[in-house]
Amino acid sequence: MDEQIIDLEEIVEKQAWDLYMSSRKKGFPKKRKELNLVFDWSGVSFVTEQPTYSQTGNAHFESNVIFRSVFENQSASAQTHSLKAERQTVAECKSTLSKGYTTSLNMGLEIGAPEEIAKASIGYSRGYEVVNGRETTNQKTLTWSSEGTLTVPEHSNLTAEIHIKEKQCGYTFKSRAAIRGTVVVNFYSRRDNDKYLMVFTGDMKDVLLDDKTIPDLKTEGRTVFIDIEGSCDFKFGIEQQIVIS
Repeated sequence: MDEQIIDLEEIVEKQAWDLYMSSRKKGFPKKRKELNLVFDWSGVSFVTEQPTYSQTGNAHFESNVIFRSVFENQSASAQTHSLKAERQTVAECKSTLSKGYTTSLNMGLEIGAPEEIAKASIGYSRGYEVVNGRETTNQKTLTWSSEGTLTVPEHSNLTAEIHIKEKQCGYTFKSRAAIRGTVVVNFYSRRDNDKYLMVFTGDMKDVLLDDKTIPDLKTEGRTVFIDIEGSCDFKFGIEQQIVIS
């Protein structure tokens, strides 16, 4: 794992293991592989502050045809046709963390979207989720519809198309996570059918400050803060155009 991504579960496990080894009773297993450690994070709150964003480069735009219909009139009089179409496109956010934390394989970080994106009615008003240290893709389905009538002159054709203009833009972001509460680790013996052995409880502020490997930790009361940095790229439809030719 990237050294900038702090593995909280690894830190907690180390301290829980140290406690186990110093206080285990006679007959308790000595080897880690003989134990099953169950982590309970329900007593810990993780709150990600609204990030600050910087746009990377200029936005790019492209237009795609998502619907096409040809109306052919071979008669000697004009014809009127109803046009009703509904199609879907996908809005996409690809994000990566370069600095932050994980509690296991799943980071579970909810990041607030840039203001422009949050207001664009494309499904990211509540932000997006970063799942792990590699690239994470969040997709939302957008529905586009058109309804009306077309008059096709005699002995002629009309083509109706729906064009969707899409925008692509990228950002870097900085934020921090406020972490507060107590983590619980229960020890079970694998060799004795997962018999319960003991429990470790740790206040997250004490756990992280005792670790000594995380630089520049900031605290406030019982809350500890971890810096978060990363990047995200969005692609989404911004405009529907009906083209008749």
